[in-house]
Amino acid sequence: MPIHLALGRNLRCGLIGLALCTTACQKDSKPASAASSDAAPEPQGPAATDRASAGQTSASRPFARGTHAAAKTKFQPYEVIDNQQGGLVVSRIAVPAGWKSTSKVVWNYNDFYLPVHVSARTQAPDGSSWIEYFPAEFFIWLDPAHDRGPIGPSSSGIHHPNITLPVAMSRYVIARNRANARNLRLLGYRPVNNLPQVFARLLGKGPKPQGEGICMRVRYELGGSSVDEEFYGFMTTIERLASPNGRIGEFHRVLLMVHSIGAKNGKIESVRPLLGFVSTSIEPNPGWEQRLSAVRKMQTDYYNRQMARNYAGIRAAGERSRALTAQSDQFLKQIDANLAAQRRSQQPSSYSASSNEEFYKRADDFDQNMRGTEHMQDQYGQVSDQYTDYNYHWTDGFGRFVHTDDPNLDPNRYLTGDYQQMTPAPR
Repeated sequence: MPIHLALGRNLRCGLIGLALCTTACQKDSKPASAASSDAAPEPQGPAATDRASAGQTSASRPFARGTHAAAKTKFQPYEVIDNQQGGLVVSRIAVPAGWKSTSKVVWNYNDFYLPVHVSARTQAPDGSSWIEYFPAEFFIWLDPAHDRGPIGPSSSGIHHPNITLPVAMSRYVIARNRANARNLRLLGYRPVNNLPQVFARLLGKGPKPQGEGICMRVRYELGGSSVDEEFYGFMTTIERLASPNGRIGEFHRVLLMVHSIGAKNGKIESVRPLLGFVSTSIEPNPGWEQRLSAVRKMQTDYYNRQMARNYAGIRAAGERSRALTAQSDQFLKQIDANLAAQRRSQQPSSYSASSNEEFYKRADDFDQNMRGTEHMQDQYGQVSDQYTDYNYHWTDGFGRFVHTDDPNLDPNRYLTGDYQQMTPAPR
């Protein structure tokens, strides 16, 4: 697939903020309604404090004490460490004293869309409640005429045409991370569309990403206990990019601010204020931001050099192809001329009509084989030669054709006109 680096500030929340948001999916255990549009509450405590200065790491500032449910809880900072970048602090979270916290930072420099994935989890000492942060995900696909490959993760992003937010959350977050849960079932979901405003500090200044947010509530069994867990995420609107020649369309969507809060034995409502406070305490480290920008700049420079070489090779190959085609056309014209001359010079013979038909049929087969074409008939009975490089040919009967190897492709879903699949011409 063509690669276009178009992430920018929209991914900052997913990379540095560990894909955080804080909302209450439901105040009770009833299934969430997909028709409601409740907004997420404004963050309290540390999440409402000012950012550190550009040259100051987040680890140098003490956490501010929150109010409400967190006021009587003693907190301690937990730092997410990037060992691949020399032990840099990625971000810092305020967690209750005694809670167990883990995190992971994984770099893939071959991924030009999302070179780093950050995840973290913090939970109560007895494992009765927790918060888990999941990496941002980048989705990519091409227009129907050029899209190839299986659905799922690839070396750069996830290939999934026309991905929707509920499918992205269900398939690539919940199912992937709760595969071992017993009797997992979705209770419901609802939109939560103000996440970029709630977490504006993580996104920085400037326009906020456009898209949609969601809260999905699930229930399952774990270690003999019933678990309620709410998953949150925000997905950007579809972004379309065109190849340099304008013939191929590439589409992007990014899944950001993905996290969950969970509790056992029906206690999620009682611990929700504490979990919400912890969720909004994330503080990014400007020093790690700079390192990320440097890595992405190196990737962009490398990509641009590679694309320049690739397009130079494509142009050279095109010139060679045109020269070979001209030679081939001249050769075939000469063959046609020789055959015509031979037919004119031959005297009438006793060969039957069927013998002559068989002769010309073999000559036509030879000609088709040399050209790499076959006789195809459209919906109006008109016969034309189509290249055998593709298994299926469609036409609207007015000189416009679509060629594909995909038996399920229907051009009428994407193009105007009445396209019909061509059939082999009768011999």
